[in-house]
Amino acid sequence: NLNMKNKIIPITFLVFLFTLMEFVIFFDNSSQKSASCITSKPETIVTKEMRPVCEAASSSAVATSDVFAGIQGKISANLNDGTEYSVYLAYPQKSSSPYVYKSKPMRSASMIKVFILAAVMEEDKAGRLSIDEVMTLKSSDKVGGAGILAGYANGSRLSMREILRLMITESDNTATNMIIDRVGMNKINAYIKSCGYKDTVLKRKMMDTVAVRAGRENISSVSDLGEIFRKIYYHSCVSQKHDEIMLEFLKGQTDKDCFPSAIPNAVIAHKTGALVGLYDDGGIIYRNGQDTILVIMTENYTGERSAINHMKAFAKSVAL
Repeated sequence: NLNMKNKIIPITFLVFLFTLMEFVIFFDNSSQKSASCITSKPETIVTKEMRPVCEAASSSAVATSDVFAGIQGKISANLNDGTEYSVYLAYPQKSSSPYVYKSKPMRSASMIKVFILAAVMEEDKAGRLSIDEVMTLKSSDKVGGAGILAGYANGSRLSMREILRLMITESDNTATNMIIDRVGMNKINAYIKSCGYKDTVLKRKMMDTVAVRAGRENISSVSDLGEIFRKIYYHSCVSQKHDEIMLEFLKGQTDKDCFPSAIPNAVIAHKTGALVGLYDDGGIIYRNGQDTILVIMTENYTGERSAINHMKAFAKSVAL
């Protein structure tokens, strides 16, 4: 019995050692597999279900990079009459970045009224005034140039909402000056600066010939105008409600010589501006479910009609 036990014990020990070796080998292989999973790059593991998502992302990137292909050629082909042009072009449904051509501070003419409108909407939102308050037209408010309010009887009472509408749709200078007096030029400029518009400053009221002779001109740029139209488009300028009101006014623009004439089947929310030597147009073009934000500013034009015709040709070539 003792001899049998002595033979059994070594055999049992050998079995134990063999089992232990198998466990060690298994554990080592498992560790290597785990390490391999940790160090593998995620992009190398693409399942059949994931592939369409990857392809869609790639297609989107290609569309973004190609969205402005040929624009420089269209500028050369259409904005070539010797007038100084600046352009902001964006396709908000296709790219988050705009195409900007020669943006710099320029005389804004009546384009400044878009910033005045937004500043008033911000005051209404904050409760510091109400766009439904009633204002009284005085003889001293009346100025010439664009607009119809100067033809109203002295003492006429209108809501600020109506005065703002006239400021945009008719580019009414009397209405604009009433708004500047009510809100304050400093407060309007503080709003413009607080929103990050780098090139835009309100320096004078409309038809202030003394200020013009002193060299005080209102200024802006296609970059600033493009940005405020982009914010209004996304309803991120003031609020959903206030941006909708601004869009309503901008869609009611009565000057249809440029963008509306070039693209008659579109709905266009825009503002124009004109002074001696310049004509501007800018806003949002809604057509065929594809939207375009376009601003063109000019200076030292060869003639107003020539500049408008070249702007029309360019707008027609780039609007979706």
